[in-house]
Amino acid sequence: MKFFEELKSQNIINNITNENKLKINKYDGCGVYVGFDPTFKSLHIGNYYMLVTLNKFKLAGFKTYALIGGATGMIGDPSGKKAERKTLDIKIVNENVESISKQIANLTNAKIINNFDHYKSMNILTFLRDIGKEINVNYLLEKETIKTRLSTGISFTEFTYALMQAYDFLKLYTEKDIYIQLGGSDQWGNITTGIELIRKKTDDQNKAIGITLNLLTKADGTKFGKSEKGAIYLDKNITSPYEMYQFLVQTDDQDIEKLLNSLTYLSIKKIKEIIEKHLINKSLKFAQKQLAYHVVCDIHGKQEAEKCLNSSSGLFTKDFDKLNPKELYKMLSNVPSINISSEISILDALVQLNACPSKSAARKLIEQNSIHLNGKLITDVYFIIKKESLISDKFCYIKKGKKNFYLVNWSCQ
Repeated sequence: MKFFEELKSQNIINNITNENKLKINKYDGCGVYVGFDPTFKSLHIGNYYMLVTLNKFKLAGFKTYALIGGATGMIGDPSGKKAERKTLDIKIVNENVESISKQIANLTNAKIINNFDHYKSMNILTFLRDIGKEINVNYLLEKETIKTRLSTGISFTEFTYALMQAYDFLKLYTEKDIYIQLGGSDQWGNITTGIELIRKKTDDQNKAIGITLNLLTKADGTKFGKSEKGAIYLDKNITSPYEMYQFLVQTDDQDIEKLLNSLTYLSIKKIKEIIEKHLINKSLKFAQKQLAYHVVCDIHGKQEAEKCLNSSSGLFTKDFDKLNPKELYKMLSNVPSINISSEISILDALVQLNACPSKSAARKLIEQNSIHLNGKLITDVYFIIKKESLISDKFCYIKKGKKNFYLVNWSCQ
């Protein structure tokens, strides 16, 4: 109970299906799992929060498992969606399963299970007789994830998602002694359906427990983990370590303590010390830098975290533009970059660097005086980056706003 109380004190736990079970049953060393659907080829920072929490269970003595939804990923979870999810091609689902499995393996010691194995030899009649018959339709209609979709419509396919997740829990409970399922607070309906199915298939004295975590939200109520370009992904080819670092460094003071508790393995005592030091001079962003360093270090390694720390420290000094070309290039080595071999418009460069989603967005930034090239303001939306624009005939850098840097390399053909 001490471990669970600590998670509560960190504002991580949102709800527990039956706390009394934790008090009367022995859960030391039992299994706990989190599910991840392969809807994309990379996990994002919200999924990372789940992995960190899973690892905390491991450190507390639990056996940990990560369930990959090779089957449920083909169906689509209606949770949090206002309309039907786009059905993914089976080949894409399998590629995503392989990709996120590698990410999970790199970040945890959890045993990975693919729930496609639960269904590959099961036909629809078996599922309906053994599982569908146990859960009343009226029971499912009361679930918030389904209830909120009734006005816009929900297909039978997505309607059955809760049953599939419930069957996953039953299989893991009966075959592997996995008694606890973790999930975000938006998974409450799916998790409790699993609890009900286990009760129906076993008895009222079962040990199954569902625990939901508070979603990562900012002080204004919006979800944490979205930059102006979209989600912050764990794949460095989608979100670079530098972009992740900068995103975390820009965390609002109101959210920083919560994120240190949720996204790092630092003790409560250590986090309190960090906050105390931070409050001495908030403008130095001491707590944000601690958050960014620890998260990037865990996901991408200490070397990348050190690069981000050094680049960030150097890029925002007053003397940055006075560095010699060699020092300047080294300082920019970790920021998002592109290679070109001929002239390119500033609009195209910004889009290719993913600094803007479109040319029209890039044009707007220039008109707002938000784009600099090599420290000089760009006011011409038709500006062309030529060889004359380069530093030492090798590179130039673009600065968007006050905090976003990009590197353009010129490669001779």
